[in-house]
Amino acid sequence: MNRTDVIALLLCGIAAILHGLSGMGFPMISTAALSSIYSLSTAVALVLIPCLILNIFMLKTNDSQGFIKSITLILQKNWMLILSSVIGSYIGVHLLLKIPEQYLKLALGSVILFYIADQLRKTPLHIATTPVNMLIFGLFAGVIGGATNAMAPFLMMYLLSSEHSKDEVVIISNLSFIVSKLIQLIILYPVILTFNEVQNKLLVLICVICLLFAWIGSKIRQHISQKLFKKIVLVLLSLLGCNALWQAYLLF
Repeated sequence: MNRTDVIALLLCGIAAILHGLSGMGFPMISTAALSSIYSLSTAVALVLIPCLILNIFMLKTNDSQGFIKSITLILQKNWMLILSSVIGSYIGVHLLLKIPEQYLKLALGSVILFYIADQLRKTPLHIATTPVNMLIFGLFAGVIGGATNAMAPFLMMYLLSSEHSKDEVVIISNLSFIVSKLIQLIILYPVILTFNEVQNKLLVLICVICLLFAWIGSKIRQHISQKLFKKIVLVLLSLLGCNALWQAYLLF
């Protein structure tokens, strides 16, 4: 494992801490970091299993209704959003394997910077909770997530602008991430089988690091202000988004 791999692992650890703090961020940041070393399809495959483990870990909430009942009620209200994200993910993973990498990196960088631009506005985008919006945002988030692992921006823009509690946002987003990752796992399994020894070791290390650092992030959540946290996230995402766009430019 060389110096570049170590830096990539460090960035994955930072991404896991941010995911532990906010319930999102690991797939997008870790994919952007690893795509500077490997092809985008390999980067997506490398973080696939760690993402699944982390998303399952994040499903547990302190909801007084109970875990099973809470999941059931959320599925009843938001099944259209989750189902459309599944369909979108299936489309997105096929795009990952067919579309030239420069276009996907262009999409990845653009999605990240679009999310940042929206967060910097005085009044972020407001979206009504309607079946049509669920279908549109679920499908779009699924396609982008399946192709680039950047499902979070569009999904969060919808969830945070609609009337959902904090626990509901975490559960809905991570349920959507889980089904997206399962679709990716089915289609990208042949890619995972082609990993060499170094990549397999990197995969195991990412799994360990993502759980450890997500746990650390959940522990320090109460000791950091939301304002400072948002600044850290936006700065890091800005750098990674610009890096993805620069890589896309070099590939054209």
